[in-house]
Amino acid sequence: MKDRHSINEQVGFEIHRTEHMMSRRLEAGVKAEGIDEITLSHGWIIRFLYENREMDIYQKDIEKYFLVGRSTVTNSIQLMEKKGLVRREFVECDARLKKVLLTEKGIQSHETIENMIAEMNSGILEGIDEQDAQVFLKVIRRIRENIEKS
Repeated sequence: MKDRHSINEQVGFEIHRTEHMMSRRLEAGVKAEGIDEITLSHGWIIRFLYENREMDIYQKDIEKYFLVGRSTVTNSIQLMEKKGLVRREFVECDARLKKVLLTEKGIQSHETIENMIAEMNSGILEGIDEQDAQVFLKVIRRIRENIEKS
């Protein structure tokens, strides 16, 4: 049986390796669909905006949600604006604030990517029974909680 140290090294490596494989597969699919101007980080922002499109979302909301700095989000939003995925709109009550909104192109791109993710997710669970999948989710969520605590 493997000692605890060896298991500790393997868990982080396997999570990283799996995430990398999933990212590469998704990038290939996005490229095949002709929407490869969207980076993975842009995709996450687009998803956040899509899921919260009934609310006013500002840059600070994106910074807080993704735990990233102001300049990182500013650069991402500027790039996404140039690509026609988002637009910024002034708020009447405070001219300093700008809402971040998805354009029609951003919405269509999101829906295409979500379909690709759904297909990938069903494929990665092939041959895994529901009980094992539930155990996996319980363990991975606990790992994330442990990381957040430290």
